Formats: sequence, structure tokens, C-alpha cells
Amino acid sequence: MLLIYTGYILPQQLSQVELEFQRQIEYQEITSIIYHLTGAVQEYIIYGDAQALNDFRHYSAETIKKELEFYNLVEQSRKQDVAELMALTRAYTSFVEREVIPRGASHRDTGRELLLWQHRDLSRQLAYRAAALAGDGGQKNKDLLERTMALLHKEGLLMFFLSFLSLGAVLWAGTAARPLAAWYSCLQDLVRDSSRAVVFVDRKEKVQYLNPAAEKLFNLSRETAVGKNLGDILILYPHWQKVVQPIYQALLQEEKTVDCPLSYSREGNRLLLTVDCAPVYLFGRTAGAVLTARQAPEPKDGTILLDTIERERKHLSIEIHDWIGRYLSSIIHGLDYVLRVHGEKLPEEVQNNLCLLRTQCQNAAIDMRSIMNDIHPYLIEKVGLIPALESYSANFERIHNRRVYIFYSQRSLRLGRDREIFIYRIIQEALTNVVRHSAATEVDIHFNETGDTLQIEILDNGGMREEEPVPGKGLWGMKERARFIGGDLAYGFMDGGFCVILTVPLTEGGKGSEEDRDHAGGGS
Repeated sequence: MLLIYTGYILPQQLSQVELEFQRQIEYQEITSIIYHLTGAVQEYIIYGDAQALNDFRHYSAETIKKELEFYNLVEQSRKQDVAELMALTRAYTSFVEREVIPRGASHRDTGRELLLWQHRDLSRQLAYRAAALAGDGGQKNKDLLERTMALLHKEGLLMFFLSFLSLGAVLWAGTAARPLAAWYSCLQDLVRDSSRAVVFVDRKEKVQYLNPAAEKLFNLSRETAVGKNLGDILILYPHWQKVVQPIYQALLQEEKTVDCPLSYSREGNRLLLTVDCAPVYLFGRTAGAVLTARQAPEPKDGTILLDTIERERKHLSIEIHDWIGRYLSSIIHGLDYVLRVHGEKLPEEVQNNLCLLRTQCQNAAIDMRSIMNDIHPYLIEKVGLIPALESYSANFERIHNRRVYIFYSQRSLRLGRDREIFIYRIIQEALTNVVRHSAATEVDIHFNETGDTLQIEILDNGGMREEEPVPGKGLWGMKERARFIGGDLAYGFMDGGFCVILTVPLTEGGKGSEEDRDHAGGGS
């Protein structure tokens, strides 16, 4: 219990310390940027240096960006302090834009002292607020470290004391009467209450025991399994086929299996198991085999990689929309205003150049939205997978001159948005492979839903080839994404072209709105 408690509390404490250190770094970065920001403005007021004005604009943008990131990072109790710092920063930049910059170099002769005094007052407030946040964060880091060290010291002393108690208990147990009976009883309780699935099969291939964890994991009841031969159980429970293979190896070949990964399907869901199996000997002869199994966690490296890539893609798409898109929109509206208000007064050549410039900006905005959709399929979050694929295939046809047909029976699928994004990426990569490696002119995408399984078939008409396809990074990434969402990916040449088949288990839930159910399969 002590180890469980320590293992549960200590990682949380260390994670909190790491988070506070990250926040402290953000504190220092904001303080440094504010120092450079106010220094640039002061240099501009005193010397009228144009480079200082450029530095002010750069550091003001960096300050606002860092403060916004920091606002999203801090805990709820400190968001008000960060919001006040952000408001003070906006007031400072507004003062510089309104009072300092319009005067230009004239402030050297008139009102420079007053301007310096006002700037000094605002910059002090800004620096004081940033320093106060940094000081509070440092104190919190210190408190967290002290609590963590106190926990380690306390648990260390208690563990040392318990070690002596455990040693005494072991010595006493060794001299106790009937040690074998006590050991058998403890072992029986341990197996019964173990979180791992435990199955014992005798030398005649009959199941003699399975604990509650095994009943739950393998969806077997003790009444129907105990005393039955493995062959009879497989007739009733064919999904257990892969699980019994290590048992046969232990019984027939006396082979020990350690940390064997198995992909196990149960009720339409695929589980990854880690199985250990070993023969049991009695008086030098094989008496049976014992199998232990546990559900293995999903591989973390692939999860972190794919999740990080998708999160960074979304962040980059938002940045493009918020910054480049806003500037393009401002340019287009500005050109529209000039053409509408002053168009008749401008020479014809100037009007034509302005119209051409507006057309180019509009085309750039359209291309930008296409790039944003390639980076992150934002349409999935708004309308779902099928409409997003229709939009993407229309753009794909326009660029690559290849027809794409999408067939489906239901426009809304029983999938979460995260899984829809992974499926979208797989189809996107499959279409990209058609462009790179095939002379196909058409691609068919079929969505077939059978029970709790969704099968997606992507078939082109690029012709058959005798050689087998060599898996590259594209196919590897498709298989990794399929595995990450619990699905399977197969590929090969068939029906006059290359075919990719993705099989995905559907989640629990409804099938969308009534309006979506009324739509039949469509094509683009």
C-alpha cells in the first residue's frame, strides 16, 4: 500500500514541479521581452532612432503572443493576474502608438520631459506587474520542491522501518507451523484477486481453473470453461484461437513463452495482450500449463508522435488563418475601398494594376485556405468526415486531373472526430500515392458498414503489376494510423488497379441526424 501510494502521489508532485518550472521560464521570458520593449521605446523617445521603433513593434507583438500563451498555461487562480498584465501591456502599447510615435522626432524640443515621465510611470507599472508574477511563481516552485522533498524523506524513513518489520515477519513465517499450507492459501488468494488473467490447463488439455480477471478479459464464464477440453472451448469461443497457441506450445513442446504480444478481437474491439505461458512440472513430469495475460497499453511512442503531429498541424493552420489570412483580408478590403471611392479619379493603368493586385490577393487567399485544409482538415470538426472528403476530392481533381468517386450509404458515421481525422489522413495519403506511383485516371472510395465494423476501400484503375508493392514511408504511416485507432490496413493489386482496404471498429452511439440518414451515396 505504501508503494502504491508513493507511486501515485510522487509522479503527480514531480509533474506539478515540472509544470511550475515551465511556467517560471515563461515568467522570465515575458519579463525579458518587456524589458527590451520598454527600453526600445525609451531609446526612441530620447534619440528618435527608427530602428528602436522597429524593435518596439517586434517586441510588442512578441509580448502579446507570449502573454496569451502564458494565460493558457497558468492555473485558473492566476489567470486574473495574467489578464491584468495583458491589459497593462495593451495600455502601454496604446500609449506609445497614440502619444509617442505621432510626435516623431519633434519630442526632442517640446514635451520630451513630460513624455519621458509618462513613459517611465507606465514602464515601471508594467515591469512591477511582471516581476510580481515571477516572484509568486518562484515562491510556488520553492513550496512544491519542499513538499516533494518532505514526502521523499518521510517515505524513505517509513520504508526503512517497514523493511525491518518485513524481515522479522519473514523470519517468523519460516519458523511457523505448516508453512506449505499457508503458502498454498496465500498463492490461491493472490491468483484469485490478481488483476492479470490466470488460466491453468492440465496435461490432458482440460481447463481446470481461471480467475475472475480471466473471465472478464476473455469473456468466458467459469461454469462453461472449467472441465472442458480446449478444442470444445474453441468451438464455442472461436475468438480464443490465438490465446491458446502458447498453451499448446507449453503442453506439447514444453516451451516457455514470455511477454508474447497478441492481437485479440473481442466483440468487434481489438485488444493488444501481453501473454506469459509456462509448463508446470510435478515429480519431473509435465502436469499442465499456466497462462497469464494482461492488456498491454497502446505503444506510447507512436501515440505521442501522431498526436503531436496532428496538434502542431492544427496550431500551424490556426496561425496561418489568424495572421496571414487577416493581413490578406485587410489588403483586399483596402483595395476595394480605394477602387470604390477613388477609382474614377485614378488613371486607367493604375486602376487595372489595382484590380490585378486584388485578384492576386484573392487567389492567394483561396490557395491559403487550400493549404490550411491540407495541414489540418478543419471541415471535419464542422461537418464531418464525408463532407470534408468531398471538399478535398474536388480540389484534388482540379489540381491532379484525376476523378474521385465516393460511395457511401450514410453521410454521418459512428466515429469520433479524432478517429475521423486519422481516417482522413489515411485516405489523403492513399490519393497522394495514386498521383506519385500510378497512371490511374479514376479512384473509387467505398464506405461499407457491417455491424460494428467500417470498411473503407480505395481502388484506382492504374492497372495490374506483377511485382509486389514495396512499403515506403507513406504505407508505413497509413498502417501506423490504422493501428492507432484499433483498425487494420491491407493493400495490393486487384481488379485492374491498386487497392487499399482499411477496416475500423465503430464506436458505440447513434448514426447521426435524420437528415444525414436520408442522404444516399454521392460522387464527385
